[in-house]
Amino acid sequence: MNFDFYLPVEILFGRGRIKSLGEVAKRYGYRAIIITGRKSSKESGALQKAEESLRRWGAEEIIIYDKVEPNPTDRMVNEASRIVVEEKIDYIVGLGGGSALDTAKAVSIVSSNEGSAWDYVNYPEGPRLIPYLNRPVICIPTTAGTGSEVNRYSVVSNPIRKEKLVISHSLNYPKVALIDPELCLSMSSKLTAITGVDAFIHALESLTNKVENVFADELAIRALRIIKEWLPIAVEEPENITAREWMSYASMLAGIAIDRKRVALIHGLEHPVSAHYPHIAHAEGLAALAPAITEFNYKGNPQKYALFAEVMGYEPKPEKAVDAVVDLLQRVGLYITLKDLGVEENMLERLAEDTYMLSRGLFPINPVEPTFEDILRLFQKAYSQA
Repeated sequence: MNFDFYLPVEILFGRGRIKSLGEVAKRYGYRAIIITGRKSSKESGALQKAEESLRRWGAEEIIIYDKVEPNPTDRMVNEASRIVVEEKIDYIVGLGGGSALDTAKAVSIVSSNEGSAWDYVNYPEGPRLIPYLNRPVICIPTTAGTGSEVNRYSVVSNPIRKEKLVISHSLNYPKVALIDPELCLSMSSKLTAITGVDAFIHALESLTNKVENVFADELAIRALRIIKEWLPIAVEEPENITAREWMSYASMLAGIAIDRKRVALIHGLEHPVSAHYPHIAHAEGLAALAPAITEFNYKGNPQKYALFAEVMGYEPKPEKAVDAVVDLLQRVGLYITLKDLGVEENMLERLAEDTYMLSRGLFPINPVEPTFEDILRLFQKAYSQA
């Protein structure tokens, strides 16, 4: 048995932990920027709590960058990075869903090195520039799904190129993940389902891909058990703090699992979808693609898919993994198609081409290595399967 484990992130987990932000942040200086979305953190009160805690512990300057949108772009990262440099910011606070956290981490890289955001994304041949420095980042998730607060990934879109790629580097880890389940209470049932499915697919893909890491597998299995039990409850009872607590924990576990084992073809096909259709939430695209890709994949790693089926309450048979995926999606109202999401049928070949060109780094670790024809068929099936 061999595995590697590396996670240089301090995790502070628990109800009300946002109150400790200022005490933690004081280690890193006195000039802060909070990177967040346009509305939700203000409306929920999370932004006010963050500011109050920072000021209470002596922050001298707090700049708010509140322009982050779903599927954040390189333009947002570059704009916020310029502010960080001009204002001589000491540390960065990412507050919000995965988009805000990914942006905060990317800003740390771009503001501390030469070049712009797109220089650091991983094309299959690698990034153009390698970072050497970063600024401290504290990540505070207000959703339970991406796990960005505990991993080295920032997903960034380029609306001009219609591409969505990943910054992945050891300098892209946050210094601190401050996980307060109470901040998730403001999520609607729909957003709860969407973000929860993101964590679900993280756990599924990290467990079943070809990378060997038994420790990460244990985290993925635990995350799946929690999601199976608590995500439907969180969707039905948005104010259930126990459900919020367990989903925050599951999201964190799944985020660590993908940090060690990466994702696979479901993510590989989804990124071109939300690159061309930025109105589509990342996990909605994952939900539309997951049944078809699970059916395609299970023969390539039957033991792990049988284990997944068993964890989800089905017979330990690999083909039952498809039923397990469909059942979870139906229970939370996300058994949908690409057509339902507004994808045009005449775009499927372009999406397949983009996947084949931009996501091929994932092909060798996917349970079944796909051809271009396989990818196109999967898009066609996901377009009209439900």
